[in-house]
Amino acid sequence: MKNIYCISGLGADHRFFGNLLIDGYCFLPVPWVAFSSDDDMRSYALKMYHSIPEKDPIILGLSFGGMLTVEMCNSGVIQQGIIVSSAKTKKELGYNNPVFQFVYGLNILPAKLFTTPFSAVLYNLGARTNEEKTLLRQIIRNSDQAFVTWCIKTLLSWQNMEVPKGISHIHGGADKVISPKNVKPKFRIRK
Repeated sequence: MKNIYCISGLGADHRFFGNLLIDGYCFLPVPWVAFSSDDDMRSYALKMYHSIPEKDPIILGLSFGGMLTVEMCNSGVIQQGIIVSSAKTKKELGYNNPVFQFVYGLNILPAKLFTTPFSAVLYNLGARTNEEKTLLRQIIRNSDQAFVTWCIKTLLSWQNMEVPKGISHIHGGADKVISPKNVKPKFRIRK
């Protein structure tokens, strides 16, 4: 059986991968490691990589975890990565809106906004059933506010323009977080 190491999105945890089953593969969550305020996307990606016990692992990154996977590929520590609902470059991310960057730079948006399970947050993250909403509420409530704040600042300052070889990109056609119109995935899932 082959291992696929899973990195979740912005401050979330392994529960996002709880229903993944593919014959012949074992999905193993990669826990978040300690961050430093000096870390950028690449330095943190390398910290995450060094927490994985296998040499040349296959990484599956969701959203923010996908960007970390891209940085692992760009730095040459992994040869194969899969990103889901994520971006390969700053341009695909689409968060270069100067108004959003300015407002966040002033610290007007508190971290609590991103760690409180509002209905709009649940909707934009794709929770539709009561079971999905309950799980997502638990994950959001368990998020570390300091880590989420660091993730958002790191995301907004990400400058990557290089699309690495070895990345397979899967993206939903109705993704509400990273707009499908900004990305060029290898596989687009309708709706």
